[in-house]
Amino acid sequence: MIPTEDASARKREIEEKLKQEQETLSFIRENLEKSDQQTKGMVSILSSFESRLMQLENSIIPVHKQTENLQCLQENVDKTLSCMDHVISYYHVAKDTDRIIREGPTGRLDEYLACIAKIQKAVEYFQDNNPDSPELNTVVQYSLPVSIAALFSSLKFI
Repeated sequence: MIPTEDASARKREIEEKLKQEQETLSFIRENLEKSDQQTKGMVSILSSFESRLMQLENSIIPVHKQTENLQCLQENVDKTLSCMDHVISYYHVAKDTDRIIREGPTGRLDEYLACIAKIQKAVEYFQDNNPDSPELNTVVQYSLPVSIAALFSSLKFI
């Protein structure tokens, strides 16, 4: 080969490689631009998502606090109702135990003693919390001491 032909072939080879490299570079630039556009789109979507999430959080936090307050109020109401039921039970002791107390301990000593204990608790409650209550007088009538001799005389021994 002649050196000019060799140089000319070498030049064509280099120009072809240069052309391929330029095409590759152009392809890379196009893909880089597409990637940049996609990145900007994703950043925009994520920013919008973050903004909406912040708005949601800002609207949910007060609702959550109100819910906690309502739950606390509900617990207080439940506890108050429970206490009220307990207190109301003292007002019904005389009526609830009347029959058993009048019948005396015959044959049902445990039930009779349980009624006496209920009456004693009611008396203590009214003395501590409402000494002027008419209910106190009612339950006191039932709590008058029963003589031990009367209790023993009503029991049957084998």
